[in-house]
Amino acid sequence: MSRNQKNENVVLCYENATGNIEFTLKSDLMFHYVMQKSEKALKGLVCSLKGIDVSEVKSITIENPIDLNGAGKETVLDLKLTLNTNEILNIELQIYTDKYWIYRSILYLCRAYDCIGNGDDYSKLKPTTHFCITDQILFPDAEPEFYSDYVLMNKKNHHTYTDKFGIKVLQLGYTDLATEEDVHNNLVYWANLFKASTWEEFRELAKGNEAIEEVGSLIFELNTDNQAKELLEGQRRYKEMMASQYTAGYTDAEEKLNPVINELSGEVERLKKLLKDNNIEVKD
Repeated sequence: MSRNQKNENVVLCYENATGNIEFTLKSDLMFHYVMQKSEKALKGLVCSLKGIDVSEVKSITIENPIDLNGAGKETVLDLKLTLNTNEILNIELQIYTDKYWIYRSILYLCRAYDCIGNGDDYSKLKPTTHFCITDQILFPDAEPEFYSDYVLMNKKNHHTYTDKFGIKVLQLGYTDLATEEDVHNNLVYWANLFKASTWEEFRELAKGNEAIEEVGSLIFELNTDNQAKELLEGQRRYKEMMASQYTAGYTDAEEKLNPVINELSGEVERLKKLLKDNNIEVKD
């Protein structure tokens, strides 16, 4: 039997796949599907994000499971969880540019926190955290940070208003800024899993980790299923189109407003010179 004939008889699978992963864990549809299929991986991610031991996880319930057959390109894909029946977690992937991400994340947090009905006792409200996993620079004017924690706090004395309500942000591009605690909690490991773009890279990370090997197999499953790939591609194009429309709108506005700004700047300088020529003090 020739080498080519032998290769033809090899069944392609996660263990022998090579090259680029077309749809990685950074695809929110892929992420949602994989996490609801692999309870071990979901527990591992939650423990890393919360900095707790897996023994502290008694139960995790996915409140918004998806059905690939019924999912559309506009599907909202943040992952809503109830941990140990008494805590609410919202995990969101933010890969594409979104001008209103801060406002949207606050809205998602508030909606998740509002878990009681009219007339219910407020003591039934559950601690709620919104986790954002992103490769975008969300705060260009702030000092970069790998994993940041935001809570309601007094601006003067920094007293925490409540620790039952907050937002945490994992920025994938800043693994070099990870603290020892971040490394200990496997947050760098998870960041590298999200960023893995080839099968070889992902397998190297997954080696010896049964839960992540299962994740790799699930990613491979969707990458080789024609119907799933069509859905993933449709969602990717939709997200890219929305991001492009935002960029195009920004560029169009810039092109229209720059001449006006330049004209007004010229007029300001002309008026300043006129005032100066008439010995009138000008203050900037």
